[in-house]
Amino acid sequence: MTRHGTVIAASGAGAVALPLAAARLDIDSLAVARLAILGAALGQLALYDLRERRIPNRIVLPAIAICAALSLADGVHTSSSLLVATGLVVLLLAVSLASPAALGMGDVKLALLLLCALGGLASTALLLTLELYALVALLLLIRRGRAALGSTLPLAPITAAGCLIALLL
Repeated sequence: MTRHGTVIAASGAGAVALPLAAARLDIDSLAVARLAILGAALGQLALYDLRERRIPNRIVLPAIAICAALSLADGVHTSSSLLVATGLVVLLLAVSLASPAALGMGDVKLALLLLCALGGLASTALLLTLELYALVALLLLIRRGRAALGSTLPLAPITAAGCLIALLL
């Protein structure tokens, strides 16, 4: 399969997987659309992050804008979970500004995408993502020892897994 075909396949798989994972939830059509957009973006972003260790703005920014518009059209439902998710995004922004080598701005935009697409469920997805990231880092450290300390881990594939698990819980 060509590189372009792989991106299309990953995007399509994500666009189908997240709405299917949320099938047991009682959500409206705008929420399903947000999940499809999020899934398609995460599929593409996971590939780019694995290959290039970056989150391209040309994918994440339009997805944020579309999901934010769909959220506004659906009516913003404030909850404590939404406030926690917003706080997590702000915390990630602070970490990125303080230590760009530790967390890039693309990762912060990825967290913002989750907030726009998942609303209150974003806090669960973000916390699961951070837990999965820590687990993968620990396993890498156990397997490679000190050599793993200089390694970087792509966050987008781990974020996709965190979102999927959050929707299945």
